[in-house]
Amino acid sequence: MKLFSSKLFIWALVLLVLCSVIIGFSIGTGKLSPLTNGASVVITPIQHALTTVSDFFNDLFGYFYRYNSLQEENAELKSRVQELERKEREYQAAIDENEYLRELAGLKRRHADYDCELAEVIGISSDGISTTFTLSRGTKDGVEVNDAVITGDGLVGYVSRVEYNSCQVKPITDVSVKMGAVVSRTREVVVAEGSFELADDGLLRLSYLQNDSDVLVGDTVETSGYGGIFPKGLLIGTITEVLPESHGISTYAKIQPAVDLTALKKVYIVKSFTITE
Repeated sequence: MKLFSSKLFIWALVLLVLCSVIIGFSIGTGKLSPLTNGASVVITPIQHALTTVSDFFNDLFGYFYRYNSLQEENAELKSRVQELERKEREYQAAIDENEYLRELAGLKRRHADYDCELAEVIGISSDGISTTFTLSRGTKDGVEVNDAVITGDGLVGYVSRVEYNSCQVKPITDVSVKMGAVVSRTREVVVAEGSFELADDGLLRLSYLQNDSDVLVGDTVETSGYGGIFPKGLLIGTITEVLPESHGISTYAKIQPAVDLTALKKVYIVKSFTITE
């Protein structure tokens, strides 16, 4: 069978060549004989088939060429986009760093007695009751337990634990926090503290208000400096609501922290300051 197929292919090839010679000769003499017409009848379909096959492969090769060109162009565009994104990140990081440095300079101008250490928030954990921030500074940087943590907007919390390269911070909304405070407008001395009831809302409780307290919604609250942990005059937050205590004899207030504790990136650790009473 293979031998027959091979012979058939050879005879077809010989016939194709012979027809081509006859047609070529006829074209050269300018006369078309019956033999030439017969050869033309045989060879024309074959030429058409060969042309069709040739066109198919030309289109196929053209497709792969265009496909490869598009892949190369796509890879180059991706590389350019990645480079632009990298430069944008570096540019934004430089802007942020400059902003924090200006903020730190402003803090030092306002509080010349502060020894501050700029730190990055590198972790956040929560057990459902309290939240803990992990910062990128530790004992090697002179950080100690109970150091105050602030931003340019106000008080963040205090250092609750220190490792060599890092430290953990409890925010002012934590139930472990209880600090002396002052209502900025009236100078009424009060206590700002974390509360289980308000923790989910990210608020603090302002307790021990006087019976005749003139505290109003919108009043700001700052640290009093009593106790020696938090420096005096740091903004704690703003009163959002004044309510009666459960016993009905006195009132308490809710405080919205001045610092957005859900969007912390960098903070300042106050390693030392002048204590004022």
